[in-house]
Amino acid sequence: MKKFLIITAVILAVLFIVDKTVLQNEGMVNRVGLTGKYKKMDNVADLPVGLAEGNVAPDFSLVDLNGNPIKLSDYRGKKVLVNFWATWCPPCKAEMPYMQELYEKYHEDGFEILAVNSTVTEKSRDNVVDFVAEYELTFPIPMDEKNRVSSDYEIMAFPTSFFIDSDGVIRSITVGGMTKEHLEGEIKKLP
Repeated sequence: MKKFLIITAVILAVLFIVDKTVLQNEGMVNRVGLTGKYKKMDNVADLPVGLAEGNVAPDFSLVDLNGNPIKLSDYRGKKVLVNFWATWCPPCKAEMPYMQELYEKYHEDGFEILAVNSTVTEKSRDNVVDFVAEYELTFPIPMDEKNRVSSDYEIMAFPTSFFIDSDGVIRSITVGGMTKEHLEGEIKKLP
């Protein structure tokens, strides 16, 4: 039994090292808690489309809770928070009031929130409708009914938030719930 535990521990350690190496090589580890130079960029057309800080955010098209088409590229010229969430997620529930409050505060200054709901993880669409009503959310709620956008954005945890500047460039990524202070700080940093 002792030999089995030692072998298991060694295998897990090797798997952890290999996994971490693969993730670093694919640029995944460095996605979390990124902080960059928050200045306006002149060469946006030369930037690659991708999921790392400094990349142009991949475009997507979804339909919101009210049936309206939502396309990320239509928000160029505005600062955008793309937040991936679900109604059953406790950190999502905790940060939504802050998101609504700061949306109201900064919306007039060109700040938008696209709160992409992972609809495939919900028991029913009514859960989303009820959640939005309970939290009195007024920002768009695109519905990712086939999990395509969440997959394209490599979402591994809820909530995950991408802070995108007015040129469509990802400036910061936060995995996990946000405090009001963190959220507001990231909004203020966007050029």
